[in-house]
Amino acid sequence: MSRGEATSSDKRGGGGARSRGRAGPDGKPGPNGEAAPIAVSWDERQRRPVTFVWRRRRYRIERVLETWVLETGWWKDDGHVSRSYWRVRAEGRVFDLRYDRLSKAWALERVLN
Repeated sequence: MSRGEATSSDKRGGGGARSRGRAGPDGKPGPNGEAAPIAVSWDERQRRPVTFVWRRRRYRIERVLETWVLETGWWKDDGHVSRSYWRVRAEGRVFDLRYDRLSKAWALERVLN
């Protein structure tokens, strides 16, 4: 792996009868309407994701459209959530990527088009 890249494991869930690269009707990319684990290449200099792999296909991120952070439950022993989100345009489509700061894992949260 080259310097400046961070990659999470690329676990593959069963896609069922869905065609490759298509999300369910609610925009959720994983089985049973869940977020799908993905591998992400990170550019340390630009401080942003540059590519991701979903269902064995590499998507080059053309543009980061929006970023936000979700931080909740920090006052409880369980239920703490700390995530960074990136809405990106890749291959002409819009995706919501998420990085869980606690588990240090990337996931594809939603496919918007």
